[in-house]
Amino acid sequence: MEDTLTERPDAADIDDRDDAIDMPSDTAPARKDNRKEDRHFVTALARGLDVLACFRGFDAELGNAELAQRCGLPKSTISRLTHTLTELGYLQALTDPVRYRLGSSALALAPAGQQGADVLSVAKPFMRELAELSQGVASLIVRDRGRMLIYENCQSESYLTLRVPVGSRVSGLTTAAGRAYLLALSPAEQRQALSAFRADDKVSAAQAEGILSNCRDEQRRLGCTTSFGEWLPDINSIALAFRPGSSLPPMTLSCSGPNALVPPAHLLEKVRPLLQQHIRGIEAALGVSA
Repeated sequence: MEDTLTERPDAADIDDRDDAIDMPSDTAPARKDNRKEDRHFVTALARGLDVLACFRGFDAELGNAELAQRCGLPKSTISRLTHTLTELGYLQALTDPVRYRLGSSALALAPAGQQGADVLSVAKPFMRELAELSQGVASLIVRDRGRMLIYENCQSESYLTLRVPVGSRVSGLTTAAGRAYLLALSPAEQRQALSAFRADDKVSAAQAEGILSNCRDEQRRLGCTTSFGEWLPDINSIALAFRPGSSLPPMTLSCSGPNALVPPAHLLEKVRPLLQQHIRGIEAALGVSA
C-alpha cells in the first residue's frame, strides 16, 4: 500500500541550553536524511518510530502538539500516528487533557536494552574517575541514526555549570565521540554510518571522507580521537570506542569540557592515558577481547 502520509520536513533541533555554556543538543528524533531514491524505505514506519523516540522514559507524557513540534510533522499526521500506535499498544492514551505515554507493547521491548544497562553498571565507576580528572564531563555515547546520542554522563563535582543532558543528540562528524565510533566499525558499517552522519551534518562526500581520513591519522598518532573547538568553539573533547560484545554495536567514552577548564593539553597529557586505561578496564570487565 502506498504511503499517504504527508511529506516530512527536516525536524528542527530542540535546544537544551545551559546558562553558562551554549550546548545545542537535539532532543528530538534525529533529522531525516535524503531517502527519496530508496524504494525499500517505509516512511510511515520511520515516522511512527520517531514518535516513540520522543518519549525519554516510561513515565513521560506528551500530547500531539508537543510530538508534532519534536518530530517536525503536521499535527494531523501525528494524530493518525498516535492513534495507530495506541491501537497496537505501543502508546497508552490518557484523558483530560489527551496525552500519551509508552504502552505495554513498548514496555515489552525493554529487556532488549538490558545489555546496555549492564554496560552502564560496569562503565560508571570508570566514568566518575575520568570526570574528576578531566574537571569536565565523561559521557557514554551511542549512535542514533545520523547523530550520536548521550546514553549516560558523569560530571566533575568541581564544575557543575556545564550540563550535558542524557538523551541529547550531537553531531557525528564534528564530535570526538562520533569520530571514534566511525573508526570502530567494519568497512561496510563505516560507509553506512558515514553516509548517515554526512546527510545529517549536511556536508559533501569529499568533506566527510576528509574528516574520516584525518581521524584515522589522529588515532594512529594519539590513540584516541579529538575535537578541539570543532563542534562548539569553546568545547574540547577526546574519545575512544569499544564494543560491549561481539554482536553489539560500538559505544564511545568521551571526556569533554569548556576550554577555560579543559584545554587540549590537559586532555592529551593528563586525561588521555586514563581514558585508554579505562577502555581496557571496561572491555576486561565485560569479557571482551581487545
